[in-house]
Amino acid sequence: MSDLEIIDCHNHVLRTADHSCDLYSNLLRFSAAMGLPNEPRFFGTPDEAGRVMVATGIAHMNILMFTWSGVYWRQGQNILPDREPDRSREAEELRRRIVRRIQDNNSWALGQVAENPRLSCFVGVDPVLMDEATLLSEVENGIRRGALGVKHVPMNHGTEGDDPRMWPVFDYCASAGVPLLTQAAGFMPGRPRHYAKALGDFPGLKLIFAHLGHDRRFGEGADAEVVELANAHPGVHTDVSLRLIEVAEGHVSPEDLVAHLRAIGTDRVLFGSNWVISEYLWFRNRPGVTPETSHDRLDREIEVLKTLPLTDDERADIAARNFRRLTGLGS
Repeated sequence: MSDLEIIDCHNHVLRTADHSCDLYSNLLRFSAAMGLPNEPRFFGTPDEAGRVMVATGIAHMNILMFTWSGVYWRQGQNILPDREPDRSREAEELRRRIVRRIQDNNSWALGQVAENPRLSCFVGVDPVLMDEATLLSEVENGIRRGALGVKHVPMNHGTEGDDPRMWPVFDYCASAGVPLLTQAAGFMPGRPRHYAKALGDFPGLKLIFAHLGHDRRFGEGADAEVVELANAHPGVHTDVSLRLIEVAEGHVSPEDLVAHLRAIGTDRVLFGSNWVISEYLWFRNRPGVTPETSHDRLDREIEVLKTLPLTDDERADIAARNFRRLTGLGS
């Protein structure tokens, strides 16, 4: 199956080793106290992503530009002055600094895309720290500069899909035909069912749920909600990031996964990995195991993609064609 084109729609390529270490220790909160290395052995930078594409045969990586702005905001509350008006003034300055970090990260990702035709990106937003004008300006600027979509991370913001502060973004994306990918989960903010109102209000919205919904019980809860929403709304899609490993490790049978993908519609499913975060998460699941490469887990996920009992057309759709159709990549 060497001729199978694979586009990884869900990547977290990081700017530098320092950026990677901040994600590892500050967002994921990994450390030696957990029996893990104090810092990762690889950093998910663009150079590393290029080497991974060569090693795995991935044709194209899509960067989801995620700034853990909610973490920065919550941590910053601890250093604000006690008294007003100083506290409010310093909180506003903190908010502005974090918003600038989101904007600078998006600009960096767009710069990478401009330099490398094997990369694309979705720009990140924060509906809590960005006001409506800033949200729309960031999305419009990103699309103008070449972004293919928008990335939303409810767990970072502490919001759900029915938060009215996201309505201007949903409206813009639906009107412009721009896909929006949201982190999804059954055990933290990002529950798929909370997007039902947005999907009803914006019938043209192209909404991608990450991780098939990401329930701890395969096919239930949040996973089942994605199936229900996909059957009700033609714009609903999903990606398989973080989930193919369940087949590789024997927790879910290949036949059960294929049946689930077909219940959603294999024309609505995208291949994604969540690299490089996925490789870091595997550290936690295999304490004491030293990774051989920066794509140990990804190798196993690609093997699952290639061997699932799908038709050739279904496999080609999931591997790359659905992403091209949804985003217009290469058209």
